[in-house]
Amino acid sequence: MILYILTVVSILTIFVLCFTGIVQSIVLAPIIAIGMFILFVLLWCLSAFIYTRSIDLKKEYDEYSAVSRYYANNIIDSLNIILNIKVHVSGLDILPDEKFLFVCNHRSAMDPLITMGILRDYNMGFVAKKSIYKVPVIANLMHRCYCLCLDRKNIREEAKTILRAGKLVKEQRASIGIYPEGTRNKGEGLLPFLGGSFKIAKKANAPIVVASIKNPEKIFKDTIFKKTHVYLDFLQVIDKEFVASHNTTELSEEARQIIAEKL
Repeated sequence: MILYILTVVSILTIFVLCFTGIVQSIVLAPIIAIGMFILFVLLWCLSAFIYTRSIDLKKEYDEYSAVSRYYANNIIDSLNIILNIKVHVSGLDILPDEKFLFVCNHRSAMDPLITMGILRDYNMGFVAKKSIYKVPVIANLMHRCYCLCLDRKNIREEAKTILRAGKLVKEQRASIGIYPEGTRNKGEGLLPFLGGSFKIAKKANAPIVVASIKNPEKIFKDTIFKKTHVYLDFLQVIDKEFVASHNTTELSEEARQIIAEKL
């Protein structure tokens, strides 16, 4: 975790400077250590920015990028610390050994980042709204980590995104997540599910992992001094046989019912 590493490096550096006599004031030592920590963080952020300049948002990447995952995972972990988030996870033991379609309710902009952090070993990507591509650095890293842009206003482009997602899952390159409510639910319960995105599982002949998330909408309402407890529960796996024998509307209804019973 990069923040912990940079903290340790800053402390060790100031210790060496004090031991060698370069820094002789005990009062100045912690101030210099904090300054060095900030400098190291800025340098790390600069390295992320420079790296993402090489990522073309118009290009489709099939190969895995360990560097992109490194930066993405550390940004996610850092946000969890800065925003004082504690994620409670259950049901990880039900996850299949193969790549899958992940389906969950949607409560906050942090939902996909929280999930990607928990499922980092599953090469997790998401079908995301076009708006995410307006965020510098994050957009480039998400694009390189198999997150796909969905433009609901362009039927042709939407179909291409579904095909692309199905291909990634079928070829066992990535698991893909969707939020079938279509937008963040700012009320109670569930919004109606959009069945079209379930075509990903059909085209990939892949299982569907159904999950629920609670409390992420409180992250930006609570202060950094109050920990936000987020609950991510993996509820059930809809196997490939069920996916193959049911249409997207039926799959949508099945997933919605599973989540509704948990909420």
